[in-house]
Amino acid sequence: MRVVFFALLLLLAQPVHAFAQQFGPQPDDKLRTALLKDRETAWRTFFSNDHAGFTRLVPDELLAIGWDGGGWSDRAQTLNNMNEFAKSGRTLSALEFPRTEFQRYGDVVIMYSTFRVTLKSPDGTTQQTSGRGSEVFVLRKGRWIHTAWHLDNIATTPTITRPAALQQAHL
Repeated sequence: MRVVFFALLLLLAQPVHAFAQQFGPQPDDKLRTALLKDRETAWRTFFSNDHAGFTRLVPDELLAIGWDGGGWSDRAQTLNNMNEFAKSGRTLSALEFPRTEFQRYGDVVIMYSTFRVTLKSPDGTTQQTSGRGSEVFVLRKGRWIHTAWHLDNIATTPTITRPAALQQAHL
């Protein structure tokens, strides 16, 4: 009984983070913070059609699978997609990543996350998309680059909000 008591005491004395769910080798806190910033930058440069910012972080050999079920894209196609988005007149209204998990294997970090994107149309209508993503970062020549992602939608009812003036017109 005494052995069980001491074993239980040792178990309870462990730091709380020892019990947190982890999915393999983890990057340190400094790298996690940097990669979260890089991920945010990649998404925001896409929606703002910032080619210079995007190409600083995303290499030519990008392999991107978007949430809309379309084909696979390289960086050139993704830059074209950025242009098309800009031409649509829609803008990014909100960007959230409610959950993110990491796995680090040497010079590669895979980031798994859930996301919510809210886009605003020129008429004021907003549309929210929720999904999941797997994103790959590789250390090259001393800096982390964003080499790939695979996004998908989470099956939810789309949220579309119209400005009050448009709601009155549709009554």
